Amino acid sequence: MPVYSFSSLSSSSFLLIWKIEESLDRLYAQLHPLFLADFNNRSSGSSKKRIQQTLAVRWALCSLLEKLDLPIVTLSKDIAGKPILENSRLHCSFTHTPYFATVALSTAFPIGVDMEMVRPKLNIVQEKILTEEESKNANNCLEKLAIYWCAKEALYKIVGSKAWPAKHIFIEPFPLQTEGKIIANLHQKKYAMDYKKIGDDVGVLPHFLVFCEDHYL
Repeated sequence: MPVYSFSSLSSSSFLLIWKIEESLDRLYAQLHPLFLADFNNRSSGSSKKRIQQTLAVRWALCSLLEKLDLPIVTLSKDIAGKPILENSRLHCSFTHTPYFATVALSTAFPIGVDMEMVRPKLNIVQEKILTEEESKNANNCLEKLAIYWCAKEALYKIVGSKAWPAKHIFIEPFPLQTEGKIIANLHQKKYAMDYKKIGDDVGVLPHFLVFCEDHYL
């Protein structure tokens, strides 16, 4: 399977995007054993597509650890469902779609990453997740709606809870670009986030990806 992209997001954080192309059987057969125990315990009832994406995330994690010359360690989850690498100080965050699996790692801060396809479904959910000001700024633009969605999900992954409605997270107005920066506000704290558009160059639906570290402005 190909690595779609690998990048250093900061001096302490790294991102790897994996293009999902292999079959479910091949993904499973070649997965590192330390990543299988957690997967087997949590995969019952999932569709084949969902299982394929979950396995691809673990392949992406393995590839990123190897690129950073870090050891493979057991993957599990904490009581809030956040992924953790056992006996490691690394922070990690995952996201996936039918086309891509993405892993972010940080040696310094809790992190959150989320990715979403640009599709009409986003129009349906905007009333549930956007404030009135955010809706005005989005102006029914599906690409902006994808960024809003990812930004709020990425921040949820950092704080480890969805105890607050999505409208409690306020994303400051921003111009739409293929990549850029946005500011998220939660509980009187400001978080700097990076976003980028991917997928156009490999013949799949365009995606937007948002990444955030848990240190605020």
